[in-house]
Amino acid sequence: MPFFSTLSYSSCNEDWRTERRALRVGPGDRALAITGGGDRPMHLLLDDPASVTAVDANPAQSALLALKLAALQALPFDEYAAFLGLEPATDRVARLEALRPGLPDDAAGFFDRERAAVARGVLYAGRWERHYARVARVGRALRGASIRRLFAFDDLDAQRAWVHEVWDRGWWRLVFDAMCSRTLSRMVLRDPAFYAHVDPDFDIGAYVYEGMRASLGRHLARENFMLSLVLLGRLAAEDLPPYLVREHAATIRARASRIARVTADLVTFLEQVPPASFTRLSLSDVPSYLDASTFERLLAAVARAAAPGARFCIRLFLTSHEIPERLQGTFVREPALEEELRADDRAFAYRFLVGTVRPSETRGAAA
Repeated sequence: MPFFSTLSYSSCNEDWRTERRALRVGPGDRALAITGGGDRPMHLLLDDPASVTAVDANPAQSALLALKLAALQALPFDEYAAFLGLEPATDRVARLEALRPGLPDDAAGFFDRERAAVARGVLYAGRWERHYARVARVGRALRGASIRRLFAFDDLDAQRAWVHEVWDRGWWRLVFDAMCSRTLSRMVLRDPAFYAHVDPDFDIGAYVYEGMRASLGRHLARENFMLSLVLLGRLAAEDLPPYLVREHAATIRARASRIARVTADLVTFLEQVPPASFTRLSLSDVPSYLDASTFERLLAAVARAAAPGARFCIRLFLTSHEIPERLQGTFVREPALEEELRADDRAFAYRFLVGTVRPSETRGAAA
């Protein structure tokens, strides 16, 4: 399927602060993260783990992480940010050639075939990022002045009042219904997270719109990277992910060698690693791509691969998977924290399964 062999995500599509609160990574931790756009494993380095294993079934995502790490390690920050696409640049392909000695063979080969994406800036080369750019163009055509006004607010109370009085309109909700439709996803994104395992009666557009509206009551639009991607087609200057912020990038650079890239199916990988391999597991939105039986298999693999007391964070987008009864004694969830994270997450469309993995010798008693 093309979605799993080309760049699907290239900047960031999840709020790094949420995983930080959920996982509480510290020195000595052995973390696992879904590679995605490369930001997840890079951000885990901020809290000084011993190692981060970045896993993705899509070789394009693994190649992207390698490119970002190579650029971060080889280039001064301003040149690194411009090379990725945060700032204008005209010499990106030449930079790619200069980076080749530090690139693994798989990444060098992939970006040899994707030089046009490099020339434009890989930061916005993913399917989702290109989709956000299209959505933003539609938004500008329909409500350009209102969108500019929304991102001009620097007072949250004033923004809330304006959203209620001006922004929130029935016809605008219908636009979101159209942009989030299963039909459009099949035709344009080809992202199975939008249709393969979602209840056919689930109103995707309403769910996303309500999440966005609630987020506008909690955070200024100008300080929300996801709203900026959706409505402006670019990351918010006041809410850049840490790997694109000078001081945080320096920390990540110093610890970059702790990241190990793995291109593999996550479930199979977890079933094959030694038991108790990981103390922190950031499992992103993997459930959106799994049916119920495979999700159960994933949880069993997590229980095997997690050290006693390991913390986990699982994002849920449109699917409604729950921990099956036979495994409920294994995973100790933290419902209050899950709700806090759902309310505060700037990506605004996720629910969470968060908690710890119970030591195996106590699981039977807990069940």
